[in-house]
Amino acid sequence: MNDPSGILNSKFYIQGIPGKLSRNRFIPLLIGVWCIWSLHSHAQVNRVSGTVMDAHSGRALAFVNITYNNTGRGTTSNIDGDFNLQASEPIRLLKFSYIGYQSVEIPVDQAPGDLKVAMQVTTYDIEEIKITPGINPAHRIIKKVFNNRKINNPEKMRSFSYTSYNKFYFTVDVPEIVSDTIQMVGDSAIVEVDSGLVELKKFTDKQHIFLMESVSNRDYKFPDKNHEEVTASRVSGFQDPSFTLLATQIQSFSFYDDFITILNKNYLNPVSAGSTTRYLFILKDTLITETSDTVFIIQYEPKRGRNFEGLKGILYINTNQYAIQNVLAEAAESKDFFRIRIQQKYEFIDSTQWFPVQLNTDVIIKNPGDEDNPENISTEANENEVQLIGVGKSYLTDILLEPELELRKFRHIEVQINQDAHKKEASFWDQYRYAPLSAKDTVTYHVLDSLGREINLDRLLWITETFINGYVPIGFINLDINSIIDYNSYEGLRVGIGGETNDRLSKRFFIGGHVAYGTKDKSVKFGASGRVILSHNLDMDVQVSYLDDVMEPAGYDFYHPDRMFNTESFRRFLIQRKDLVQSWKVGFGFRTLRYTRAQLYLSQSDITYGNDYLYLVNDESPYVFINKGRFTEAGIRFRFAFKETFIQSPRRKISLGTKYPILYGNILHGLEWFEGTNPYTKFETRLTKTFTTKIVGKSQFTIDGGWVIGNVPYSLLYNGKGSYRMFTIEAENSFGTMRMNEFLSDRFMSVFFRQNFGKLLFRTRSFQPEIVFLTHFGIGSLKQPEVHRNIQFKTLEKGYYESGILINNILNQFFLGYGIGVYFRYGPYSLDTPIDNFAFKFTLNARL
Repeated sequence: MNDPSGILNSKFYIQGIPGKLSRNRFIPLLIGVWCIWSLHSHAQVNRVSGTVMDAHSGRALAFVNITYNNTGRGTTSNIDGDFNLQASEPIRLLKFSYIGYQSVEIPVDQAPGDLKVAMQVTTYDIEEIKITPGINPAHRIIKKVFNNRKINNPEKMRSFSYTSYNKFYFTVDVPEIVSDTIQMVGDSAIVEVDSGLVELKKFTDKQHIFLMESVSNRDYKFPDKNHEEVTASRVSGFQDPSFTLLATQIQSFSFYDDFITILNKNYLNPVSAGSTTRYLFILKDTLITETSDTVFIIQYEPKRGRNFEGLKGILYINTNQYAIQNVLAEAAESKDFFRIRIQQKYEFIDSTQWFPVQLNTDVIIKNPGDEDNPENISTEANENEVQLIGVGKSYLTDILLEPELELRKFRHIEVQINQDAHKKEASFWDQYRYAPLSAKDTVTYHVLDSLGREINLDRLLWITETFINGYVPIGFINLDINSIIDYNSYEGLRVGIGGETNDRLSKRFFIGGHVAYGTKDKSVKFGASGRVILSHNLDMDVQVSYLDDVMEPAGYDFYHPDRMFNTESFRRFLIQRKDLVQSWKVGFGFRTLRYTRAQLYLSQSDITYGNDYLYLVNDESPYVFINKGRFTEAGIRFRFAFKETFIQSPRRKISLGTKYPILYGNILHGLEWFEGTNPYTKFETRLTKTFTTKIVGKSQFTIDGGWVIGNVPYSLLYNGKGSYRMFTIEAENSFGTMRMNEFLSDRFMSVFFRQNFGKLLFRTRSFQPEIVFLTHFGIGSLKQPEVHRNIQFKTLEKGYYESGILINNILNQFFLGYGIGVYFRYGPYSLDTPIDNFAFKFTLNARL
């Protein structure tokens, strides 16, 4: 065979097959082969990748410390447990260390490929670590992080934008072996396996029980302008989902604010002013990166005996600007039936700014009745415990620092779910998924989508959303739950039926009504209403209504279109006086000045005064008394919530709240149109604000006020808003020791203040109630008390005072907490018999 190049001969020679090769050709070739082999070997030895996981559950471990050759240099695994270590020297030994787990050492003798490293849980107690006298080295690091928080906090930048891919799934953590009993036969143990849990294990090995994905684009402009557009959304089992879940809805976007929010609950940040006096910090390890920066690994938890809503977890602090590189956190103590832990990973973007690139949330739902046993942030469930686990991951890409953003992009809608978000093709998803769908993901979508079509999960979701708003959908009618059965002291048991048409009939117009009967006053009541939506974006509608019902006299309310859980509504059970009211009303609702919801209206009411009340209209002989009146009224009712933001889905809008005070107002004017009597003008207002501080917890105040100009009967005045019974349910924003209708005013001001210390004042391992102190004050006056007959009342010129203490959440059941409390009345209007100044309360609170 002709081989002019000598390649074949060289091959034969290397393999030991006789052939001819000149010295001049062999030496360069040998050097080349050696170089190629050396480079190949070097590439393999100097770079190692793999995944670190929990040996029991198989779940990925985030931020595991990985060093090589006992040099202290290395890297950490990411939120998915993956790592990619590239060194400047051959890697001979890898060491994996993680708080709460046994360290693992792996020799690297040859190209290892992708490693699968399983780590075993170990027990430890942070309190066993003794701090010797002197300066805790972790404190110096934490203080530097705090001092640099403004330059490292991305939300202190002028602007930024990013795209996020979000994935959330629920699964059941089932141990490998689940047994009901273990019987000993001689020296052998016979394990009886729970067949139901074995089947559950097989199911969860194949698929999740829920899976959801979304893609969103977020723009931010300092100091608090946000707009996030959900461009794609997919939820297993649903064809047209009207919801999504973003990581920033569960946890704070950055870990630098004084309080870290996890599921709407605020926790004192371990990196905040004075945190070293409240938190115990332990410097557990250090790591030197390939860029020669040092990463300090610091464990933290509240100091023993310090009562506050705190976190426990691990901080990874990079000496490059002393910034947070990774963080793990969860509530230090929780008696909730679920717990949430968060993980965040930051990268140094464009060599200028540390920025979150991965956010992770784990939701661990306990078995009902399980006691809360505090665990290390890093450890998994007990080996024989079955738990429902939700895992949420967000990956941030296309990060732009300080882009030019137009102000018109930022409206009161902070999160917008696009109408076509659920219609995206597979090619669209492939652009954004951090990794392709796993076999388990694919099976989950296939099985649940088929099941969803079969049982119509979209309809079940619609029913659930309607129920949360206080209605039960029956065909094209939403049945009002509160209309079915209710109670108050005047009517007794009130039974009936009421509701409104839903968008299955029309998305533009709605017709409603109700019929009710009181077992105590033995009378029938009814009403009807109609509503036309003119613009969803501007919250613009027209309403008409007719009412023949009973209403509390001398009361007041404010414009608040949302039906929300509020203990203030419990006061309705105690109402003893009511007037018969026949009225019609026309209203026009709209949004104005961006943050104001308002309604203009015109109404006429024929009121028959209850409880034999008479109003003196002529005090000259002969006296003229009346027991009813006709009132024509025009006015505006509004609610102003500065910088309140919303999530807008294709079906509904949900408020995200505001950090500023909320102002409610009514301006009402009595007219002589349509035979109206008693011209008058009324001004009514409410200012409410809730805020949290490090030292004393959550503070809440509400200030109400009203002023009537003109002479009006009892029904149009103010009754003091008492809510007294010796034992009753506590109703916020009312006077718990004031008797019903005890006072009467034509001008008044009330202040309701409560201080929720949470667990700051008292807690034990098994008993963690919330302690609330409250103080209420009211003052008012009445110009013509003599015109009101057949009724007893006092006036409020001297000022009304009461204080109390509530012990909430003594007993907890899922989302509700039950407690007790006591109010005490003092000051000028205190009563002669001491026990009459007390009122004892049961408390009921939502725990979300």
